[in-house]
Formats: sequence, structure tokens, C-alpha cells
Amino acid sequence: MSPHNIISEIDGLGDKTAKKLIWNARNALGMTEFITAEEIDENTEYITTGSSELNRILGGGFQTGKLTEVYGPFKSGKTNLAHTIAVTIQLPRKKGGLGSAVAYIDTENTFAKEKIKRIAKRFELDPKKVLSQIFHARIYSSDHQSQMIQKAETLCKTRNVRLIVVDSLMALLRSEYVGIGMLARRQGVLNNMIHALSRVAETYNCAVLLTNQVSTKIMGMFSANDAIGGNIVAHGCHFRVMFKTKGFSSNSSLKRRAIIVDAPDLPPEEAEFFITSVGIADTEKGEVPEAKGLNFEVEALYEEEVQELERCDNTVDSEEYALVDVKGIGDGTAKNLAKSGITSVEALLDSDPEQLASKISGISSKMINEWQTNAKALLSA
Repeated sequence: MSPHNIISEIDGLGDKTAKKLIWNARNALGMTEFITAEEIDENTEYITTGSSELNRILGGGFQTGKLTEVYGPFKSGKTNLAHTIAVTIQLPRKKGGLGSAVAYIDTENTFAKEKIKRIAKRFELDPKKVLSQIFHARIYSSDHQSQMIQKAETLCKTRNVRLIVVDSLMALLRSEYVGIGMLARRQGVLNNMIHALSRVAETYNCAVLLTNQVSTKIMGMFSANDAIGGNIVAHGCHFRVMFKTKGFSSNSSLKRRAIIVDAPDLPPEEAEFFITSVGIADTEKGEVPEAKGLNFEVEALYEEEVQELERCDNTVDSEEYALVDVKGIGDGTAKNLAKSGITSVEALLDSDPEQLASKISGISSKMINEWQTNAKALLSA
């Protein structure tokens, strides 16, 4: 998969020898034969993001063998997502993981062990074991970044790494290559990184998450955020997802919006999710089992003993509200509930959480209990 000019730089090899070696290698692997589309073996696997809504618009989660770019402004949830999937990939396959390790390339010094521990406890994993399966590299220059991308390939061979995280892709390139005169050199370095990651992803069927920063573009009286890196990144990544914050300030809400900007087989959908102290989640409180040893306060996700609301003359009829009016339920979740026969707030209140959770993938009984509590609060308001 390597271009001949890279191979020819090896001592003792010239251009002709390098080309001959590469062509013979391709012949040996059957890479010089056309096959019918029916014979293509994609072997795609999925990694859960921790949010059923985000999984939905991604077609089931992060895909292996592909590069996924997630870009957005400061505090939009990019690093939170990186931490979350660094844990969820270690889950067994039946729970949305691959039982595999992670190579984490950290260019912004934002990796947090304590956050990993909290997310691990959320998914009922041993924090110490989870940390032992995350291979972290603190990066100090773009050249160092290129070197560690190549090193990550070795981890795929020897350490069962099936996920490579680069957080973030452009941070160092943006600071080292300043000005229009340096643009061509920067894009050349970036192009090599993207293609190296693409080769690793395809060769070892591993997922690659690239977080990316944004720049503000002024268009007349309006402005908008766009990913940096130009067409090299846009064409090099298989999936592009934009994260947006809610409200004027990123601190005004924990709710975030994800938008599919580009994907080969996915529609341009949107989803809402929350950034929490225990990773990406469908609610602002996350969902953590109350286990011994938690070093942070776990908020109650629902009241164990909630009395049924007495219907009075001044109580609002549940038919006046739609499911999406209930806090924590988005359009995608409402559609999933409808498939299970829950099409109204009243039906939600009458449902059994355990039975309903067993019908909907990625939804727990605790989450349904919380929706029921929020529905009752909505009706009594």
C-alpha cells in the first residue's frame, strides 16, 4: 500500500527495485485483480459511543476500517467522546465493544485518567484494567505526531489495538505552519498523516477517531464555524461529524448536537446528546451503577418511591404533550419508542420499565424510570 518513493529511500534500494518489490507484493496479495462488488468483504464492526441517539445517526456506532472526523468549537464534547470510546471499545461485543485496546495520541495534553476511571465504573469495568489497555502518547510536535502514528501500527500488530484516537489532528500543525506561505508544506505533512492512518485502518480493520478544531468564517453579516485542514481532511475522512453547543455560552447547557456532515452511506441526520462527568450519554446526569469505591457523588437518576400523580381537575391531560416534550427524549428516541408501541406520554407512564428496556437496544430501565419521572413533572407543571 506504500508509494514507491518511500520504499526507494531505504538504503540499497533504487526506484526500479522499489517499484518491482511493491508490484510483486500486490500480485502476491491479489491486489491486482478486479472482483465483483458482491464479493467485497467489508467486515465492518461497530463501537458504541455511550449515547443511543449518537449511535443511531452513525448507523450503529463508530465503524472499524474507517476514519471518522469529529469537529466542533471549544467544549463541544470532542475530547469527552474520545475518552468515552476509549473505554467502550473494551466492552464485550454483546455490549457494544470489541474487547480491544486503544492507541491514544494526545496533542493537546487533555487526556484525564480520572475521567477514564469514572467512565469505566459507569460501564461496570475495572478502572485499573481499562487504563492498562489504553496506550497513551503525549505529542509535542507535528513530526512527533507523524512518528507516533507509525508506532500505532505496531500496537495494532502486537497489542490488539482496534482504535486509534488522535486528539486533536490539527492542533500542532496549526501552530507550527503559520501563514499562507507555509500552507503547501502543512498540507503535505497532513496528507501523509491521513493516508498513513487510512492504510492502518484498512489493514487492521481498526477504527480511527480524529478530533479537529474549527475556525470562524465571516460571511457578510453572519459567521459560521468550519473544520480546519481544508480539502485534505475533507476528502481523506470517511465520516465527518460536527458537534455544536447549545446557547450563547458553551457552559449554559450540557446538551450538545451532532450533525452528519458527510458519510458514504448515511443520511445527513442530527442527534442530541449530553456531555457528563462519566462520558457521552443520553441524559445530563449520565448513568452510573452505585458501586463501592466511586470517588465522586452519584446523582440519583430517578426516585425509587415516586407516588402516582393524582389526577385533579387542574392536571394537564397527557394527550396535550408529545413524547419529545419529555426531558431526555429526542426525535430518534421517540421513534424507537413508537416502534415498541409507546406513542404517547400516557403510554410511557403506563409501561413497565424492565419490559420496555428489553425491547429497545441501548435503553436501560433506569433511563425509562427517569423519563417517567420527567413526564410526571411535565404534567404537574
